[in-house]
Amino acid sequence: MKKPFVKLQLVFIIMILAIMSLSQITYADVALSQSNVNIPSEWAKIHIEKAKGNNLIPETLQSRYRANITREEFCQVVINLYEALSGKEGILPEKNPFTDTKNTQILKAYQLGIVKGKGNGKFDPYNTITREEISVMLYQTLQIVRPGFNYQKSYDYIFSDTDIISLWARESVSYLYSFGVISGVGDNRFNPKGTTTREQAFVLAERMYENVLEIENALRSNSNVSRGGYNRQESNNKAKLASLISQEMGKPYQWGATGPSSYDCSGLIYSLYGKLGIELPRVSRDQATAGTYVSKENLTYGDLVFFARDGKNINHVGIYVGDGGFVHAPKAGEVVKISTLATGYYAKNYYTARRVLP
Repeated sequence: MKKPFVKLQLVFIIMILAIMSLSQITYADVALSQSNVNIPSEWAKIHIEKAKGNNLIPETLQSRYRANITREEFCQVVINLYEALSGKEGILPEKNPFTDTKNTQILKAYQLGIVKGKGNGKFDPYNTITREEISVMLYQTLQIVRPGFNYQKSYDYIFSDTDIISLWARESVSYLYSFGVISGVGDNRFNPKGTTTREQAFVLAERMYENVLEIENALRSNSNVSRGGYNRQESNNKAKLASLISQEMGKPYQWGATGPSSYDCSGLIYSLYGKLGIELPRVSRDQATAGTYVSKENLTYGDLVFFARDGKNINHVGIYVGDGGFVHAPKAGEVVKISTLATGYYAKNYYTARRVLP
C-alpha cells in the first residue's frame, strides 16, 4: 500500500519543481524585457548617441526608449532642439494658459508658438502624441529658429493616406518629408494618427538638427576659406550647390526628366552640376567615370555617391551632403529628399563615390 503513496509524493514533488522552474524563467524574462526597454534599438543607437551629444535628449527621457512618447515629453525634446539651434533659452509666458499642466517646457513651447493645446485650457500632457502633431511641432520649431529658409513649397508629396492627414498638418508633413526628416511607415502610408516611440522622436529631432547645420555649413563655407586653407573655388561651388539643392527639395521623381519641375536620379545630378559649369554625362553609370575616386570614409559635401542593386551595375546616384546623408531623386512616387548611407537599402547597395567639384 505504501508504493502508490510514494509514487504520488514523487509526482507532487516533480510538479512543484517544475512550477518553481517556470516561475524563475518567467521572472528572468520579465527582468530581461524591462532591461531591454532601457536600451535603444540597434537601428537607433548611433543617432541617439549623436542626439545626446547635441543636448537634444533631456536626461529624464534617457530610458524606456521603445515606449510611446507623450505630448509633454515631446515638448521637452523640441525645446532642447530650439535651444540647440537658436543658442537661446526658451522663456515662460506671464500666465499659464493651461489648467492641466505646469510643465515649464510645455509653457516655453506655448510662448514660442510651437504648441497651442487642445482647447478649453487643456493641453493633455500625458496622452501620446500623434505623428502629424509631431510634424507640426518640428516644422514650427524650424520656422522659428530659421525664418530665412525658403518655405514656399510648390510640390506636395502624396502619401496613400494623405486624405486622412489633418488639413492643419499637411504643409508640415510635406515639407519635413522633402527636408529628409520624416518618412512613411510602409506601403506609402504616413499613418498621421499613429504613435511614435521615444527613440523614433529623438531620431527625428537629430535629423532636423543635422540637416539644418549641413545646409548652413555649406552656405557659409566660402566666408571661411582664407583662414581654413580650402580652395576658394571649391568652397564657392559647395555653397552654390547647397543653395541649388534647397530649391529642388520636394520636387517629384520622373524617369528621364532633367528639370526644372521633376527629375530622375541622374537628371538631378546632370542639372545641378551643369548650373555650376561642370559638364557631366547624362546617366548614372557614365557619371561614375567622371572626376576622381573617393573612399566612403573620406566623403565630403558635393561628392557623388553611386549604388548598384546587383553589386556590379550602377543604377542610382546621389549627392553626399554630410553626416551620412545624401540628396537624391529616389524613384517613381517619391520626391527629391535626403536619405542615409548608414543603414538600410542604400547602405547595403552602396557601390562607389566620385569627386567632381574642382
